[in-house]
Amino acid sequence: MKNVKKMLLIGVLATASIIGTGCGKSDKSTGSTATGETTAKERKVEETTKKAAQKNKFEYPIILGTIGGMDLMADREFPKAGYFPAGGIILGFEENKGELASGFYERECTDKRAAEETWHVEYSEDLEKIPNSMKGLKTLWDDFVSDGRMYKMHSGQQYEVIVDNTEKVNYNGVDFIKEEGRIDITRKDPSDTNYPELVRGKYIAYYYFSPEGAGAYPADDLNGYGMGMAIWGVRPVDMSDEAEAKTMEENYEKLKKSTKASMETLISLDDYWKLTSQK
Repeated sequence: MKNVKKMLLIGVLATASIIGTGCGKSDKSTGSTATGETTAKERKVEETTKKAAQKNKFEYPIILGTIGGMDLMADREFPKAGYFPAGGIILGFEENKGELASGFYERECTDKRAAEETWHVEYSEDLEKIPNSMKGLKTLWDDFVSDGRMYKMHSGQQYEVIVDNTEKVNYNGVDFIKEEGRIDITRKDPSDTNYPELVRGKYIAYYYFSPEGAGAYPADDLNGYGMGMAIWGVRPVDMSDEAEAKTMEENYEKLKKSTKASMETLISLDDYWKLTSQK
């Protein structure tokens, strides 16, 4: 069954960058308080029983906290030109010839101290509670609508994160909550025609718990641990532009395939370091 949730995230935008090779370490302020309503439905559970054959090389190796590493570009259908580091966030391009980014990837790990003292959200090791807590990382979500290399939201606009579907999945023995949803940008004042009536982007997030000390080496904790999130998305577009809206929807369908392909490459950090150290 689908689990539909809505969380309203409105406030002054703050551009944030996340630094680190694994999960971004939380060191940012929270911005404004989020409010929302939840309509609970039964959660669909899907266990990934087949493990993809381990690759002998990652095109774009990426780490998820202490739980392992994967290939961000396991599938090149979208974005065609690939992903490129862009000051914290990782942007994806179809051609990478100066056009707006077609999508993004971001990751974050938040330990207990950062959750409680920096973000002021509930810290939990319970996988079911992690998605709501991670939505409280306000400035991180702001990035997805305020980065001018994709879309620049203005002060007369607001955005809302709408969760369309969640399910529990498992990759390489690690449990995740997979979430698909929309980021809708609307006018604060419905009568203000200076801004589009609806701008929409879509995302796919995988939430997980990354235990402290669970990596291959003690230094792996530097990649972040605690509540974790890996999130992909497509660029927000003005939904009144039929061509742009159609392209966004098509790219989102491609993104679903490419994110699954990346997640299927997940391996332990022990195997990851062996793989990425090969000449």
